[in-house]
Amino acid sequence: MKKSKMKVCLMVLAVLFISTALMFAGGTKEGTKAAQPKQEKTKITVWCMAFDPHVNGFTNVIEVFNKNNPDVEVTLEPQPGQPDLVSKMRSSLSSGKGAQAFTTPGTTITEWVVPGNLQALSPDVVTTEEVKKNHLPENYIQCHIDEQIWAISIPDPPGEVGLVVNVDHLKEAGLPVITKFENMDQLLSYGKKLAKYEGDKLVRGGLSFQESNDPMFFYSYIVDQGGRFWDNDAQKFTLQTPEAKKALQFFYDLFYKYKLDSTELPDTQNALTQNLTSMGFMWPEFLPFAESSYPDLNFDFIMKPAFSGNKPPVFNHTDTWNVVMPKYVQGKEREATVKFLKFLISEQGQLLFLDANPGLSPLRNLVFNNDYYKTGKGKYLAPVIAAIKAGQYRFWGPFVDADVMLYDILWPNMDACFHNQITVDACLAKMEKELNEQNARTRAKYPDAPKTIIYYDGFPKEFAF
Repeated sequence: MKKSKMKVCLMVLAVLFISTALMFAGGTKEGTKAAQPKQEKTKITVWCMAFDPHVNGFTNVIEVFNKNNPDVEVTLEPQPGQPDLVSKMRSSLSSGKGAQAFTTPGTTITEWVVPGNLQALSPDVVTTEEVKKNHLPENYIQCHIDEQIWAISIPDPPGEVGLVVNVDHLKEAGLPVITKFENMDQLLSYGKKLAKYEGDKLVRGGLSFQESNDPMFFYSYIVDQGGRFWDNDAQKFTLQTPEAKKALQFFYDLFYKYKLDSTELPDTQNALTQNLTSMGFMWPEFLPFAESSYPDLNFDFIMKPAFSGNKPPVFNHTDTWNVVMPKYVQGKEREATVKFLKFLISEQGQLLFLDANPGLSPLRNLVFNNDYYKTGKGKYLAPVIAAIKAGQYRFWGPFVDADVMLYDILWPNMDACFHNQITVDACLAKMEKELNEQNARTRAKYPDAPKTIIYYDGFPKEFAF
C-alpha cells in the first residue's frame, strides 16, 4: 500500500517537473503563447473636416474596423473648416508627408490626380467596373481618370437639391412643411409670409441665399431654362447669356425686389442657427449637423422648384466628399490603408457612416433598395431618390480646379453683386472672364488633363438606373 502511494507521488512529481520544464522551454501550448512577440500594429491616420456628421460617421466606421482588425490601428484627426483642410492637404501632398487618407471635396480630385499627387484605388480597393456598375454616376465620372478610380465617396446628400426650413417658423405662419415647392411663385409666397420687418428693416429673412456653395443653384437654374454655362466643344464658360442673366437677377432680387434677404444678415448657416432666417438655399447635410449641434432648433428640408413653370427641376452634386490616398503612402501603411478603404466602401461601412450622417451613399443598392431610405434616418431623402430615378439628376463637372472656381471666383463675385459693388451684367462678364482665364492657366499647366464634358440632358444610357 505504501509502495503504491509512493509510486503515485513520484509519478505526479515527474509530471509536474516535465510540465514546468516544458513551460519554461516554450513546449506547451500556453508556453508558446507566452513566448510569442506581441503583434505589431500598422498605424494610419485619416484627416476629415471637423464637421460633426463626418467626425461621427468616421468614428463609427473606425471603431468597428479597429475591433475586427487587430493588426491595424486607424486614428481620426478632424481638421478646421473646408478651406483650411484643403490647404493643409495641398501642403501635405507637396511635402510628401501627412495622413494616409484624406477626406476631400470632389472638386479637388482631378486637380490632384493630374500632377500625380494621388495613387489609384483600383483595383485594390475597388475595380473600375464595380464603380461604374454599382455606384451613382457622378462617383464614376468624377473619380474615373485614365481608366482608373482615384477616390471613393462617403455618404453625402446632393448639393443644391432644395432648401432647409425652420419648421417652427412655418407653423407660426400657418404654412405646411411640404415635400417640394411646385413653382417659384409658391416659394416666394412662403418667403414673404415668413419674413419679418421692423419698419423697412428686415430683421428675419424669409429666404436666404448667402452660402458659398450657392453658385451651384445658379448653374442648375441656367440649365432649367434650357441654357448652358459651359461649352463642351469650345471648352469654355458662357455666362453672358439670357438664361444666366435671369438666374442671377432672381437671386439679386431676393435682396432688393422681394426683400427676403439682406446683406446685413449673417450667411445662411449662421442666419438659420441664430433664428435670423426661416428658409435658406442650403445643402441637406445641414440637417444631421443641426440636429446634433442645435438640438433646440427644428429644421426640415423641402425640394426646390424649377426656375420657371411647373416642370421638374434639375439638380447636381458637384461638391461630394470623398476619400483619397496620397502617392507617398507605401509599404505596410499602404496595405493597411487599402484594407480600411475597402471596409469604408462596403455596405457595412457605409451603413455605419450613414447612422451618423444621413446622406446618399454612393452605392446604388443601398440608395434604391435598403430600408434605411424608406423607414430609417434617410427617409427624408425619399423625394430626392424619386427625382434621381425620374432623371432629374446631373453632375456639373469635373473641372480640374473646380474648388478654386467655386470659392475664389464664383461666390466672391456673386457676393459683391449682392452688396451692390458690381452690377448683374458686369458680374456675369467678370465671372466668365475669370473662369476662362483660370481654366486656360490650368490647361496650360496640365495639357493632358481630360476634357470636361457636361451631360446637360441627363446621364448616358450606360449609367441608367
